[in-house]
Amino acid sequence: MKVLVLGAGAVGTVSALKFAKEAVLEQLVIADAVSARAALLADRLNDPRVSAIGLNAGDRAAVASIIRQHGITLVLNAALPATNLDVMRACLEAGSDYIDLASGGTDADGIPKIDDQFALDAEFKAAGRLALLGMGADPGTTNVYAAYAAKHLLDVVTELRVRDGDNSICHGHDGFVVAFSPWVMIDECLCKAVSYRNGRFHLEEPLTGLEPFDFPELGVLNCYYVDHEESKTLPRFFPSARTVDFKLCMADSTLETLRVMKRLGLSSKKRIKVGDLAIAPRDFVVSLLPEPKDLAGRMRGKTCVGTLAKGFKDGQRRAFFIYNVSDHEATYRTLGVQATAYQTGIPPVIAARLLAHEVWRGTGVMSPEQFDPDPFLRCLAQEGMPWQVRDDSLRAGMWIAPRSSRETVAA
Repeated sequence: MKVLVLGAGAVGTVSALKFAKEAVLEQLVIADAVSARAALLADRLNDPRVSAIGLNAGDRAAVASIIRQHGITLVLNAALPATNLDVMRACLEAGSDYIDLASGGTDADGIPKIDDQFALDAEFKAAGRLALLGMGADPGTTNVYAAYAAKHLLDVVTELRVRDGDNSICHGHDGFVVAFSPWVMIDECLCKAVSYRNGRFHLEEPLTGLEPFDFPELGVLNCYYVDHEESKTLPRFFPSARTVDFKLCMADSTLETLRVMKRLGLSSKKRIKVGDLAIAPRDFVVSLLPEPKDLAGRMRGKTCVGTLAKGFKDGQRRAFFIYNVSDHEATYRTLGVQATAYQTGIPPVIAARLLAHEVWRGTGVMSPEQFDPDPFLRCLAQEGMPWQVRDDSLRAGMWIAPRSSRETVAA
């Protein structure tokens, strides 16, 4: 396996560290638009199989050239989602499989959307190549949880609700902090959020849909609609589901910051003239925030990402929350990173391993929920991300008929 990792930020760092431990790895090329950042990560690994280069993920021709030059068999795009389509086309041109962590874009901003990526399905099939979309924590692991629920917990799936909670604080910074790409976070929080209700897609207004959700180990946190990939892919592959949505927990201060940002136009991607400079307001805001990779060692608290699956089992209505809880301090001790990066950077490496060993197989453009969840979830626990199943049937107000023995769910 010869791997090109695009992006040496917080998530790219986790993935590179994990790839370097893979026995099937022959070569790892770490690329970043800031060459010094890629070089620092390569130096940290201190492995003869690892090299670093400066490369803009949005430069399709340059990416294709690197794939050919190094004989790359798999590209992990850990750069901004705006580059996805260019990198996918580079993989088609140069002959490589592809994995990314998230998609982006709306009809209004001209950035390629997940539908544009799925539109390349026939081309990837014709090339005998695979493009696996959204293989991070959420999307990614959450999609696999949905597949696990459909395979083992429910006979019929009627609802899939993804919830993301974090109760952490950042020492030394009391302002607006984002543990993953701030640019992406602003984008998905302030655009209209896709949801799927009663068998139809809907657009929810930004920062609406307040829902107090009880997260394991974290407690009750307020969650809001956020535009996310699961709401777009899960209805494709679970046709019995009548409701699919995604909500992210946000503190009141985060909510107000985002609202003020939108009112003042600071979330805009359009360049404006400031003196002799032309700058996008969002780029300016992001430049003032700590980089997610620099939050490692400063975060205290836990993050929980999971999928609440509802439906029927043996004719009875049931609900299960499948999830992982990661501790910021524990992941820092383990890998020197914060928990959100840890949860996001490990899943694509597991997927790459399963593909390399042909445990997972496929061509075309695919989503994580299309694969067998069992081998992935076994690896997930072995990689320090133990996952659990909480029976939420009574919590959801579902009546369960008495059984001769108590039912337990083990994961």
